[in-house]
Amino acid sequence: MPEDKKQQLRKSLIQKRNLLSQHQIDVAEESINEQFWEKVSTSPKVLHTYIPINKEASTLGIIKKALSYGWTIVVPQTLKNRQMRHLVLSNLDDLEEERFGTFIPKNKEEYKGAIDIVLVPGVGFSKQHGRMGYGGGYYDTFLPQHPSAKKWGITYKFQIIEDLPLEEHDVLMDSLLIG
Repeated sequence: MPEDKKQQLRKSLIQKRNLLSQHQIDVAEESINEQFWEKVSTSPKVLHTYIPINKEASTLGIIKKALSYGWTIVVPQTLKNRQMRHLVLSNLDDLEEERFGTFIPKNKEEYKGAIDIVLVPGVGFSKQHGRMGYGGGYYDTFLPQHPSAKKWGITYKFQIIEDLPLEEHDVLMDSLLIG
């Protein structure tokens, strides 16, 4: 698919997402939470996740519950050149806004260990678990560095696209949690 068509698809999906009501977001989050906890045990793990912005499918319920179970929660800080720094999140009350309107822990404690599960945001996903992000390449760079981590895409139903354009460098998700 030509890049301009890919950009048009991104724009269209983000516009649809921006129209979601808070009730729709909450219902989707509840469904995603249920799917997540059906797949994992509660024994402590390392979870890499995003803090949702701009009506992205929410991971906040998962984060809160995982913290209560003593899990290590790691969130990305976007840097230049498609790089991310991985920061330990100990609570959701001590955050500061970063580039692209994302949020990171104020303490900026860096995590460099192994990761068990990565919850991956996206603009669109395919039924075959392909992912189209925002176009910055951050997750395309990060995910191959953690081949043993489970990679789960977090998405709304309308973001599942039959003929999603994928490229050679795109990393397939192991599973999709659909709200």
